[in-house]
Amino acid sequence: MTYLPSLAGDASLIDVFKAHPQVGAAIMMLNDAVLRQPAPFSPAEREAIAAYVSQINACQYCGALHADAATKLGMDQGDVAAICQRPEAPPDPRLAPVLTYVAKLTTQPTSVTQADVQRILDAGWDEGAVSFAAFVAGVYAMMNRVVDGHGITIAADKVDASGKRLTDLGYAGIAKMIGAKMIGGQ
Repeated sequence: MTYLPSLAGDASLIDVFKAHPQVGAAIMMLNDAVLRQPAPFSPAEREAIAAYVSQINACQYCGALHADAATKLGMDQGDVAAICQRPEAPPDPRLAPVLTYVAKLTTQPTSVTQADVQRILDAGWDEGAVSFAAFVAGVYAMMNRVVDGHGITIAADKVDASGKRLTDLGYAGIAKMIGAKMIGGQ
């Protein structure tokens, strides 16, 4: 059940963003930049990392939706589950230090050290991977709080349709759907 009387009990985040289209569109464009534009991690891997961060933050809505999006973008469902449930042994071992870093950044951000970053670099990732791991962790710290602050949840039978919308339209498409005029006329 959502917390705002103006929202239906089964409201989605899009309903919140339609009430605040400028903010919603800007947030969706930020998600597009972090999760869909070229980066060291594939879009599916970034969605799985977003699901993992959301699981750490106990955000049911984002955890379910982004795990589903990762599979719809081509990642095996078992691999997504491994990232979220056994981050110390992900399907690609190079992701282990990335997931350790993301977990630490999510739960104890001031304890991140050069050694955490060096483990990512030693696993064969470049500096861009460190930045994108931090971007995903940071964006999903924000997203999880926006969702949970509004009391947004998702029923299991709605995850597939929501994940399909996310993968078919993408974040930029959802920003357009919200209907806000972007700054600069975009």
